[in-house]
Amino acid sequence: MMPHTPDPVEADALARVILAGDTLRSDACEHPIRMVGSGLLVEADTGRILHRHTGDGAAITVRCRNRRASVCRACSALYRLDAYHLVAAGLRGGKDTPAVVGERPRLFVTLTAPSFGTVHLGPAHDGTPRRCHHERRKGANACGRWHLTGDPAIGTPLDPKHYDYTGQVLFNAHAGLLWRRLTIEVRRALARTAGLSRKKAHAQVRVVFAKVAEFQTRGCVHYHAIVRLDGPDGPGSAPPDWATVEVLETAIRHAAGTVHLASPATATVAARDMRWGRHLDIQHLPSDDPDGSDVAIARYVAKYATKAAEFTGVTIAALFCRSCNGLGVRDGRDREEMLCRVCGGSGRRPGVNLSDLPAHGQALVQACWQLGGIRAFASLRLRRWAHQAGYRGHVTTKSRSYSTTFAALRSERGEYNIARHAQSLGIDPNARQLIAVGDWRYVGDALRTPDPSLGGGRP
Repeated sequence: MMPHTPDPVEADALARVILAGDTLRSDACEHPIRMVGSGLLVEADTGRILHRHTGDGAAITVRCRNRRASVCRACSALYRLDAYHLVAAGLRGGKDTPAVVGERPRLFVTLTAPSFGTVHLGPAHDGTPRRCHHERRKGANACGRWHLTGDPAIGTPLDPKHYDYTGQVLFNAHAGLLWRRLTIEVRRALARTAGLSRKKAHAQVRVVFAKVAEFQTRGCVHYHAIVRLDGPDGPGSAPPDWATVEVLETAIRHAAGTVHLASPATATVAARDMRWGRHLDIQHLPSDDPDGSDVAIARYVAKYATKAAEFTGVTIAALFCRSCNGLGVRDGRDREEMLCRVCGGSGRRPGVNLSDLPAHGQALVQACWQLGGIRAFASLRLRRWAHQAGYRGHVTTKSRSYSTTFAALRSERGEYNIARHAQSLGIDPNARQLIAVGDWRYVGDALRTPDPSLGGGRP
């Protein structure tokens, strides 16, 4: 019998799940979770139970699956690996995405936030040292020092009293909506270029993207995005001849300089006209990829998928009291507002201490919390996202047809783990279709919740 030669797609999928397993084994989860219950290994066609795991009440330990590298390095490494494959599939194909996507008009776009005040500068992007605002006259906006990488002063205001913390928080809170308006305006610009209505243009070309939000050192959100043009039938179809990469770049530059939105004005907060910053970087991604730029960009984007506001030193968990949703009051029996018994009316989760945060990070959190108490900003849920300096969007987002999904990658890894489990029980996973059915209940932190069968946990 001739040996089976694996299909390239199957080989690529196997390499991903094996690498994911090596990633998990190389470093233990820092916040494992303890679960109790039962698990079944079932034959899908007949429903026959092949193996039952109950543990006689004993708990099992699973990983926390936290995305943030500052919380769990092991689980964030796995998320970063998934993010890399998701982005790379939309650049060069793979999984259910055809390889012809590498021949489509593609751009790598970086959108930044505007200035809210002068901040201390560190080394340039290429690592070259630079003097911090030495050209300015002596005064509040002068520095003249050479800040090395890691200097806590980098990104902090030169004049904190006049820094627009309110504007920065509101920009973070509206960044997702500002991006949505940009994509709408890009589609409108493409239609105008072709001399078509939006409906007719949509029937010829689709704008798809994958983006990641990065927190700058000053605490502002900006976006890195891969933008691609497809035909009307998805990544497998080609866009029309008029939809070139130059036309796409022109549309993005027009949209980035045009779209804006205004925040509401209140008695204490003036209205803000929010726009993208003047620094707009657009790079063409050639179809032949001679220097491996596709891989480099996928890695670059995936790196920021595990970051959050810790760049500004804000490493705290959510601030708001879940009992009253950060309001400090709850409805009583007669629908009268009563002080929340959990937080004592403060709206903050008990035990939260902001004094350990750096001054700039603390000012951002405090500004976000104060704005969250204003009725005009209630829809922004600023108190819920105060630990993110007001940013409430997903860190990694994409168009539906850009490439594969996180769910598909996790399902692939789950099938691989089921096959390994079946092999350990002496069951051939290739002879039948297997599914795992679990009924598990969370009982606590594995490092703190004692398990009698294991001799207890960390006190």
